[in-house]
Amino acid sequence: MVTEEKEHMKKGNLDDDDEGYGEVYAPAPTGRQDRRGVRQALMTKKEVKLVNGELILECKIPTILHSFLPRRDDREFTHMRYTAVTCDPDDFVAKGYKLRQNIGSTMRETELFICVTMYNENEIDFTRSMHGIMRNISHFCSRTKSRTWGKDGWKKIVVCIIADGRHKVHPRTLNALGAIGVYQDGIAKNIVNQKEVTAHLYEYTTQVSLDPDLKFKGAEKGIVPCQMIFCLKERNQKKLNSHRWFFNGFGRALNPNVCILLDVGTKPEPTALYHLWKAFDQDSNVAGAAGEIKAGKGKGWVGLLNPLVASQNFEYKMSNILDKPLESLFGYITVLPGALSAYRYHALQNDSTGHGPLSQYFKGEMLHGKNADVFTANMYLAEDRILCWELVAKRDEQWLLKFVKSAVGETDVPDSVPEFISQRRRWLNGAFFAAVYSLIHFRQVWKTDHTVARKILLHIEFIYQFVSLVFTFFSLVS
Repeated sequence: MVTEEKEHMKKGNLDDDDEGYGEVYAPAPTGRQDRRGVRQALMTKKEVKLVNGELILECKIPTILHSFLPRRDDREFTHMRYTAVTCDPDDFVAKGYKLRQNIGSTMRETELFICVTMYNENEIDFTRSMHGIMRNISHFCSRTKSRTWGKDGWKKIVVCIIADGRHKVHPRTLNALGAIGVYQDGIAKNIVNQKEVTAHLYEYTTQVSLDPDLKFKGAEKGIVPCQMIFCLKERNQKKLNSHRWFFNGFGRALNPNVCILLDVGTKPEPTALYHLWKAFDQDSNVAGAAGEIKAGKGKGWVGLLNPLVASQNFEYKMSNILDKPLESLFGYITVLPGALSAYRYHALQNDSTGHGPLSQYFKGEMLHGKNADVFTANMYLAEDRILCWELVAKRDEQWLLKFVKSAVGETDVPDSVPEFISQRRRWLNGAFFAAVYSLIHFRQVWKTDHTVARKILLHIEFIYQFVSLVFTFFSLVS
């Protein structure tokens, strides 16, 4: 049994009593006495039965939110489901955990699985990304002539928000999640059945959205329902661990077709996610797709007055005009930006021996820098580059990576020198050593099922990368 206690306490001013000099006091009272100026706490207790030894709760959403919902015909709209997960993400399915999409009337196939990683960003950054996603889901539902989408297209989309650490997440961001019904305070438990909780899982299908001005938008503004999973990790274990929860935990439970990765703060344009998905639908050999990242310039482009922001805006533009289209032509993009990218879930899977793209990708989490040599430690500063290489060079496959210019997302860039240097030091080290890794292992391409023409193109790209690598090594900025 698990006991939930909620205290509602209203404190008065305990310093208002002035002590007079020379006053005679009555005898001290005996027995337990209530504190002066404090209203006795109102306690509510509720005993909950564990389900197969695990804590799973169905909690009613707040009355205010319930009062203006357009749809109340299903439990997914009126109740938030909480699960206290006590296992490693790799064991999520094996331990018998299920998501709402696996049970009852909400059992559905998932076509598109969206991951939004979060650390300590504020509510403005969160609502900018989340409202952008909601507008994209509305666009999917507006495509009534599509074979895949249509009016009920939202049932094929699941949005997963992963917060890296319960004590790191911004409290106002939790308030924003609570306002749309996904999060409720006071129900999370640290230990269940003598097992330590590793993640707190909140599931709810919301019908409202908060825009960056923190104003509610509903069906009257074209907002459609959105199936949401909020994973609040108990400890801060970095972004790579969040992706392991997404791919190895929830991904195995849902088995989606396409996975999209976004960072909190990235605002996708209203049709960006559709264009990313369409790249996979049109070509069955596409394993990954990169969207076009734009630097946030602020209202009236005032951000460009900052030389750091202006230079990064120029860099992003040049990359989107020259680098990404050229690499897409060859079929191998060296890095798919974590701020806006997509992967075919089937292509990411490891082979029967446990070797494959995901195993190589998550190897960096186990190293922690201390158990690895200098080369490996630096290489895994850019583990997303390793993932891209492993996809293209996957044995007996012919996977390609594609740049989708019409999938546009806007993200904030560093506007101070310390933040900029910290970011670029990590990027430069990781990019250099990951490029060396791919060039050393270029012969893996010979064991793929790529056509002869594609292999020739890839070898031309390797020569281009080698020249660029030599130039980078000897350049002053390296």
